[in-house]
Amino acid sequence: MSGTKKERIPLIGLPGMTHEGKLAMISQFLGFGMDAYDMGLVIILAPVLTHVFVPPSKAGLAWQYVMILLTYSITMAARPFGSAFFGHYADKFGRRRIFLITMAGVGIVAGVTAFLPTYAEIGIWAWVLFALMRFLMGFIFGGEYAVGHTFAMELCPKDIRGRVGGIIQSGFPFGYMLNAFVFAAFSAVMSEEAMIAVGWRYVFLTGLIPVFIALVIRRMLPESPMYKLAKEKGELEKHPFLSLFKPPTLWTFLIILVFMSGLFIRDYTVYSYIPDILTLKGRGFDYTTYSLIYGFSLFITVLGYIFYGWLSDYIGRRKLTILWNIYILIIGIPAYYLLYIAALSHIIGLALLATIIVCSLKFTWGMLPAWLAENFPTKRRSSGVGFGYSGGVFVGAWYSIYTWWVHSIPQIQAIEGEVQWLSPAIVGIIGAVMCIIAILFVPERKGVDLAEIKE
Repeated sequence: MSGTKKERIPLIGLPGMTHEGKLAMISQFLGFGMDAYDMGLVIILAPVLTHVFVPPSKAGLAWQYVMILLTYSITMAARPFGSAFFGHYADKFGRRRIFLITMAGVGIVAGVTAFLPTYAEIGIWAWVLFALMRFLMGFIFGGEYAVGHTFAMELCPKDIRGRVGGIIQSGFPFGYMLNAFVFAAFSAVMSEEAMIAVGWRYVFLTGLIPVFIALVIRRMLPESPMYKLAKEKGELEKHPFLSLFKPPTLWTFLIILVFMSGLFIRDYTVYSYIPDILTLKGRGFDYTTYSLIYGFSLFITVLGYIFYGWLSDYIGRRKLTILWNIYILIIGIPAYYLLYIAALSHIIGLALLATIIVCSLKFTWGMLPAWLAENFPTKRRSSGVGFGYSGGVFVGAWYSIYTWWVHSIPQIQAIEGEVQWLSPAIVGIIGAVMCIIAILFVPERKGVDLAEIKE
C-alpha cells in the first residue's frame, strides 16, 4: 500500500512560521489590541469625559453620559466604511503600504484627541471635535482589521492559521484589560479633579506606545508574497470592493454578513449586560469587586480565543463553530441566570464561575481571522475580510434595541424584573441560531492554500 501519511500538526508552538510571519502576528496583535484599548477608553473614561466635552444640563448627568456614549456608537458606525475604503486599496495597491497608513492614522488621531480643547474653552464645538475624532478612529480601525488581519494570514503556514488567528484576535480582550489597568493606575495617583483637568489627556497619549511599536515592526516587513504573486499573474482587479457584489463572491459575502451579524448580536450582549447584572443597579457587587471579576474574565477570554483558534486547526472551523453554538443554545439562559443569582447572593466564587461561563460564549471570535481569509481570493481578500467583518455592525449594533424588545414582552418582564438577564440571553441565542444557519452554507477550508482560492 502506497501513499503519503499526512504529517501531524504539533500541539504547541508555531511550526513553519517565518520570522516575518511572527512579526506580522505581533504587529496585528498590537493593532487589534489598540483597537479595543481605544474603544474601551471612551467607556471607562466616560465619567471624566462628561465634564470635559459635554455642557451641563437640566437633564442631569444621565444626558451627559448619553452624549459621550453616542461617540462610541459613532466609532462603530464608521468601521464598515473604513473597511470598504482601506480594504479596496489594499487589494489594489498592496497590503504593506496601506497597513502602515492605518497604524500611522491611529497614532495621529490618538495624539490629536489628547490635545483637543474642552467645553469650557470652545463650547459645544469641543464635543463635535471629539465626535469627529471618534468617527475617524472607527474609520481607520475598520481598515486596520481589513488589511492587518489579511496580511498576517497570508504570511502564516496553512496548518496553523487557526492558532495564529486566535493569538491575533485575543488582542481585543487584552486591549480592554489593559485600558482598565491603565485607568486604575492613573486614578490611584490623580484626584478626580486632576483627571478632569489633564489626566484624561495622558491616558489617551498612552495609546501611542503600542502604535509606535507596531509601526516599527511593520516598517521591517515586506509586501505579502501572496499578493505579489497575484500581481505578477495579472489577477488583480480594478474595483476589488465592487467585485464582492458579483456572483459567486456575492453569495459568500452575504452568508458571512449573516454570520457576523449573528455574532455581533450574540456577543455584544455579553460585553454590555455583564456589568448591569453583576452590579444589580446598586444591589449587587460594588464596582471594585465587579471590576476584578470582569478583569479576570477578560484574561480567561484572551486564553479562550487562542484555544478556540488552536482547536479549529484540528476539528475544523465549520464543525467546531456549529458545536460551539449548539453549546450556547443549551447553556445560554442557565449561564445568565447563574450570573444573576451570584450577584444576588454576593458569592464571589460563584460570580467568577458564572462570568467565565458567560464569557466562554464568545470564544468563536478566535477562529475569525483564519475563517474569513479562507473564504475570499487574494485579489479581493482585504475587501472581503474587512467589510464582511465590519458589515455585521449594521445589524449587530442595535442589539440593545433587540434586547429591549424582548424585555418588553410581559412574560419576560415578569421573570427578570428590572435587571435584564433573560432578555440578553434570548437575544444571544437568536444570534447563535443565525451563526449556525449561515455557517452551514460555507464549505470547510481549513488547511487550504490561500493562493489557490479563486472565487
